[in-house]
Amino acid sequence: MKLFKHKRPFIIILIALLFLFATKAYYDTNSVEIKHYQIENSSVGEVLRGLKVAHLSDLHIKNIGATERKILEILEVETPDLIFITGDFINFEGPYEPFTSFLTQLKPPFGVYSALGNTEYSNENGSCTLCHEKKAKSLKKKQNYIFLRNASIPLRIDGKTINIIGVDDPVDKKNNLRKALENTNSEDPSILLAHSPEVFEEASRFGIDFLLCGHNHGGQIFITKLLRKFIPLDPALEFLEGFYQKGKLLMYVSRGIGTSYLPFRFGVKPEITFFTFTAQQHGNTAAHLSWSISNTPPITIFTGFNFSNLVETFNIFKIFDSLGITSAPPHRNTATQQHRSTATQQHRNTAAQNILFDFESESELGKLNWECHKWFELSEEHATSGKHSLRVTLPPGQYPGINFEGIKKDWSKSNYFKMDIFNPSEEEFNFHVRIDDNKSGLEYANRFDKDFNLKPGPNHISIPMSSIQTNLRHRSLDLKRIKGMTVFLIKNTKPRELYLDNIRLE
Repeated sequence: MKLFKHKRPFIIILIALLFLFATKAYYDTNSVEIKHYQIENSSVGEVLRGLKVAHLSDLHIKNIGATERKILEILEVETPDLIFITGDFINFEGPYEPFTSFLTQLKPPFGVYSALGNTEYSNENGSCTLCHEKKAKSLKKKQNYIFLRNASIPLRIDGKTINIIGVDDPVDKKNNLRKALENTNSEDPSILLAHSPEVFEEASRFGIDFLLCGHNHGGQIFITKLLRKFIPLDPALEFLEGFYQKGKLLMYVSRGIGTSYLPFRFGVKPEITFFTFTAQQHGNTAAHLSWSISNTPPITIFTGFNFSNLVETFNIFKIFDSLGITSAPPHRNTATQQHRSTATQQHRNTAAQNILFDFESESELGKLNWECHKWFELSEEHATSGKHSLRVTLPPGQYPGINFEGIKKDWSKSNYFKMDIFNPSEEEFNFHVRIDDNKSGLEYANRFDKDFNLKPGPNHISIPMSSIQTNLRHRSLDLKRIKGMTVFLIKNTKPRELYLDNIRLE
C-alpha cells in the first residue's frame, strides 16, 4: 500500500502525459492545414497565370468520412481551376469505391490529373475501375479526371500550352520519365506529377519546370526530421516536405492527407495546398532560375470529434477491426475470403484431375495480375472444360503477360503440365511459359522457360515434368516447391486476344 502511494505521482504524471499525447495526436491526425503559395517569375505562369491549382496527395481513403467531407468543402470554397493528385488514393489493399466516389465530386473547369502511388499496386486488380466502365474493357466517357502512367497530355489555355506529365509509381520502380516525355514539346513549360520525390534528380536532368509529389507524409511524426540525421532511412526521406530547387526545376513535396504504418500523425498535420503563378518578367531569361515564392499564413481546420475517428486514429495493431467498430470497409483479403473459400472448395472437388485454373469462377480473376491496358474476363467462347474460358487482352509491350498467383505448389505427382489456348487471329505468334521454384529468384539461368508457336485456332500445350529444368544450369526444378507460373509474349507489337482454359497437371 505504501509502495503504491510512492508511485501514485508517477502514475498520475504518466496518465496525464498519455492523455496529452493522445489529444495532440488526435488533433493533428484529424485536422487539415490549408496552404496558399504564389510562385512568381515562373515559366509555368505563362500558361497558368490567373488560375488556382490545388495539390492533394496520399489520401489513403478508406471511406468518405469527416476528413474527406472537409476536403470537399474546402475545395468547394476555394474553387480551384485545376487539381493534381500525386498517388496513394486508397488504403493498403483497400477498395477503390470510396476514392472513386470522392473523385466524382471534383469538378474543376480544367480537370483533375493524377499519378499512381505504391498503394494502388497493393490492389492492382481494382485499379481498372479508375479508367474503365464497371466490368468492361471500354473506357469511361466524358471523364473530368485523367490518370497518367508514364504519359503526358498537353493542356491548352488561352492559346498557350503546358505539358502535364505523370510517371508511374517510383517506389516500385515503375516510373519511366523518358517514355512519359515522348510526345511533349520541350519548348512548352511542364508540370510533372510523381508519387515520390526520388525522381527529383532525373526530373532536373530532363528540364522539368515544376514537380509535385508526396509519399513521405512530412515524416508523419515530427521526430522523423531528427532521426534521419542520425539513422539511415529511406533516401526519399531526404525530401520530407516543402519546396526544393535544382537548376530550373522547382519541386514541392506535400505532407499528404492520410496515414501509413501508424494510423496517427503527431506534429505533422495533413495538408491541402493551393498555388497561383505569375509569368516570367519580360526579357528576363534567367527568371526561372530564381523562383520567387510567397505565401499567406496557413489555416488549420479541425474536422471534429467523433467516436469512429477516435477508434481509427489509435487502431495501431488493427485490434478494433475484428470487433466491428471501425468505420473502414472490409479489408480486401477479408472481403474476398468467401470467394477464396469457394475457390478452395472447387479445388478440392477437382483435386483428382489436378486442375490449376479452369476459369469457372469470378474469384479466379483475382489471382491474375491486372495492369493498365490488360484485360481478363470469363467467356463462354472456346471453352475446353466446363462452361467458361478466360478471355485475355494483352497490350503491346516488351513482355506483356499473366502472372498466376496462389498456384498449387506440389507438382511432383504429375507427369505433364498442360493448358489449352485458342488464338482467334489469323497470325501465328510466340507464346512463352515460365515456371519458377523456391530457388529460382530473379535469375534467368535458374528458372524454366519455353517458347511455343501459337497457330490460328486451338492450340494445346504439353510440357513433360522431366523436361522442367533450369535454363543454363540444367537443374531439375523442385516440383514439390513450385513458386510461380507466368505466361507472356515477347516484344509484342500490337494488342493480342487469347482464350485460355483448363490449365492442369496430368
